[in-house]
Amino acid sequence: MGDDFFGLLYKRIGANEFSAQRLDDAITNVIDNFRYKELNVADIISFDKRIKLYTYNQVCTEVGDGRASMDDYKRIVIPGRDKSYYAKKVDLVNEGYESSGIGFTNEDYRRK
Repeated sequence: MGDDFFGLLYKRIGANEFSAQRLDDAITNVIDNFRYKELNVADIISFDKRIKLYTYNQVCTEVGDGRASMDDYKRIVIPGRDKSYYAKKVDLVNEGYESSGIGFTNEDYRRK
């Protein structure tokens, strides 16, 4: 891996708006799971550890169709957003967040 690799990696980290935590998670994932002879930038950039957020309407559809209950979701209020979102409690626990008293930032939920 030469300067070209790290230059391209640096550009892609910026273009994908990686936070320090997201970059740390991606690098940890590559270290723990890499199986090929040569590392590619995509091996790092492609890792995305996010929690899917649902709108109230999406949750109601899941509940109405019998695929979930309201108890399966936690309401998430994101500062600066005009509406609430919902996350599956099991996803929050699996990603290391507590099921109550969660503190989030806008960056945590940049994408759905």
